[in-house]
Amino acid sequence: MKEITVPAPAKINLALKIKGLRSDGYHEVELIMQSISLHDRIRLRKNDGGIRLTTSDPSLPVGKKNLAYRAAEVILDYVNLPAAVDIHIEKRIPVAAGLAGGSTDAAAVLVGINKLFGLSLADEVLLELAAGLGSDVPFCLHGGTAFAYGRGEKIRQLPDIERLDLVIVNPGIPISTPWAYTQYDRSGKKSNLPVNKLLQIIEEDKEIDWQEGWGNDLEGIVLKEYKELPLIKERLKAMGAQFVLMSGSGSTFFAVVEDQKQGEEIRDNWPDKKDFVTIAWTVKKDFPELW
Repeated sequence: MKEITVPAPAKINLALKIKGLRSDGYHEVELIMQSISLHDRIRLRKNDGGIRLTTSDPSLPVGKKNLAYRAAEVILDYVNLPAAVDIHIEKRIPVAAGLAGGSTDAAAVLVGINKLFGLSLADEVLLELAAGLGSDVPFCLHGGTAFAYGRGEKIRQLPDIERLDLVIVNPGIPISTPWAYTQYDRSGKKSNLPVNKLLQIIEEDKEIDWQEGWGNDLEGIVLKEYKELPLIKERLKAMGAQFVLMSGSGSTFFAVVEDQKQGEEIRDNWPDKKDFVTIAWTVKKDFPELW
């Protein structure tokens, strides 16, 4: 095999609970994470030497500052192979949007290089390498529906939820994740998200009731600071969405809609043409729909 193309799906948080600040400077969190159909595509090709990274988005770094580049270094170094791979990222996920775009690209590189070079690394090894790259990367290796805890790097796979049709809206406002967590700490808020109850709903394959407490502890902090964002949430609800939540530290929102047709109607009638607006849906573990 000389070349492989790997899908790298975006991630949303159905729940994001902050339990407190740890002694190592990270936050203790509980997350219910979900892969969606919006995805980048990562093409990997063997070359004669070196790691060369290109991307369809000229704003992205193409060297060691790119997490996908570092993922290639880490896995090839682990197996003591000379670096000899071209990486091309076809970027579809908005950058700095709270959708784990960089993390999912890095995870796709780990998966792709493992296949391309026939390394046959165990899942435990890939998860360890992923955890060293960033908190979201371990989840992005397999995706689907999962519970993440610790600083987000510990993953417990959950049963795949039934397909949810979604509208994704990103207004292009970059929000610093460290800033959002710092503001949360300063606010003195204490989370009351009922994550254990939400996990039980998924594990027992119950129909999701969006009034059960699904939420994001960072949302109130971010919406208070960025006055444009509450308008997006209100507009999605006014256009018929069943449930709307900010993903991660923002500024992306996902809206649960009745079906794909309703999602298309919201997308096509969205009044602010500068916003990134697309339909999507939840995908299963290892995202067989996207290969």
